[in-house]
Amino acid sequence: MAWRDAASAVALALVALVALLVATRLEIGTVTRPGPGFFPVSLAAALLLVSLALLAAAWAPGAAAPDHAAGPAPRRPWALVATVAAVAAYVAVFERLGFVLATTGLLAFLFGAVARYRWPVALGAAVAVAFGARLVFDRWLEVRLPSDFWGR
Repeated sequence: MAWRDAASAVALALVALVALLVATRLEIGTVTRPGPGFFPVSLAAALLLVSLALLAAAWAPGAAAPDHAAGPAPRRPWALVATVAAVAAYVAVFERLGFVLATTGLLAFLFGAVARYRWPVALGAAVAVAFGARLVFDRWLEVRLPSDFWGR
C-alpha cells in the first residue's frame, strides 16, 4: 500500500510543478501588492510541499496501510444529495441574505448535519469562518460582497 501512496504523492508533485511553472510566467508582485501570479505561485508551492510531505510519509519506515479492523466507514448517500441541495440553496439566497448570513447557514448545515459535529461547535465554527472570510474578502482583498443585515 505504501507504493500507492508514494505514486499518488509523485503524481501530485508533478501537477504542482507544472502549476508552479505556469504560474511563474505571471507577474508575482509583492505581499502588500500582489500581482496576478501571487496566489497561483503560493498555492502551487504549498501543493508541492504537501506532496513532498506525503511522499516522505509514504517512504517512512513503518508506513503501512491503515488498520481497517473496524470495517469501512458507513455509506451515507444522502450526504451528497444534501450537500448539493444546500449549495443550491446558498446560491439562491446569497444576494438576499448577504454573505455572512448565507455562509453561516450553509456552513452550520454542513458542519452539523453532514459532518455531524455537535451543533454548538458547528454553529460557532460557522459564525467564525463566515466573519473571518468576510474580513479577508471585504477588508484585505477589497472584494465587493452583497450587503449584510448591518448594511455593509
